[in-house]
Amino acid sequence: MRSRVSEDFLREASDRVRPLYAQGFFFVGYNVISYYVVFDYLDPLGYYDAVKSDEKLYENEIVKLYYNMQESLNSEEVYVNGERVKPRVVLVDIGFRSSRSRPYIVFGIRFKAPTKSGRNVYENKYEPEVAEYNYTAYWILPPGSRILEVDMGGSREDWEIVSDNVLVIYGYKGVKTSGYEKIVFYLP
Repeated sequence: MRSRVSEDFLREASDRVRPLYAQGFFFVGYNVISYYVVFDYLDPLGYYDAVKSDEKLYENEIVKLYYNMQESLNSEEVYVNGERVKPRVVLVDIGFRSSRSRPYIVFGIRFKAPTKSGRNVYENKYEPEVAEYNYTAYWILPPGSRILEVDMGGSREDWEIVSDNVLVIYGYKGVKTSGYEKIVFYLP
């Protein structure tokens, strides 16, 4: 079945989509780390509205988003306690906030992690880049856990430990990322 919208419209509408903000929610457990990343966009011409209203376009967009995110994850080197781990996309969803011009995309990601009772070290090495949008990441550890050390490669104002087991990381549009993250934490 052919799409009801023209390829020219889709191309132009896609080019006009702009990132607004991103949030990441990381949940650390024994043997697993799961996280959800939510990207908010401004979509003045209704690209995602057109995509969501056409089953074939929607399926194609979900597959494209999945592979793009997985490729990005594959380019990172993520280690837990010195062991290389492989984050995998397990969910992609598209929705809308207050209007059809405010879409969001959610990625669910998880990986087996050799976490253990006691001291644990998470490290992520990636290609530094200039952020296109502001973002916030929340690391939530189990009760009784503690954040022991944080290195985001930037200044101390880029993160804060809001309780023993919750870390908040801030990123800013136009600021270059360091290409390295390290979080040391204790699990009971």
